[in-house]
Amino acid sequence: MEVGNESAGQVIEPQPVSPALLELNGHWLMVLERDLRSAWPNEGCALLLGEPGRVHWVWPCLNAWQPGAHQAQELSRRNRFSIDPAELVTAQRWCRDRHWQLLGAAHSHPTGPVMPSAEDLNWGWSGALMLIRGYAPLAWGAWSLQGEQGRLQAQSLRLQLTGDGHLGK
Repeated sequence: MEVGNESAGQVIEPQPVSPALLELNGHWLMVLERDLRSAWPNEGCALLLGEPGRVHWVWPCLNAWQPGAHQAQELSRRNRFSIDPAELVTAQRWCRDRHWQLLGAAHSHPTGPVMPSAEDLNWGWSGALMLIRGYAPLAWGAWSLQGEQGRLQAQSLRLQLTGDGHLGK
């Protein structure tokens, strides 16, 4: 059975729908804040695990970015991040055991805005969530990436905190 809307005998594939809101327990926001801040002045990173539109777990990661042989000197972990592929596979397996998904990633922009950069868009995939912590100015940005690989667009999400924000609650 084909999925989509039929119009004059053609199947039109449904477009992915961006959630308007991202739910995150205050506990996980505090864990994420501490993890990302501990990487400063470099970019910190973590994976977001859960169900569409709702983060159930934050998986802190080490920034594994390494410069290529021909990359400019100004590129560094201060303005780039990468997550080890083995870490991604481990997190995906862990999610599968809980019937969750790898929703996307969180990372910090130590000197930039909370908007996804061109590099961030290259890293992501359609439907991925991206949570960015900026330090200049101090702010959070939540985004849903939509489109085709190589031409992703970031759509702003409203971040809704759940729980009381205390560790262990």
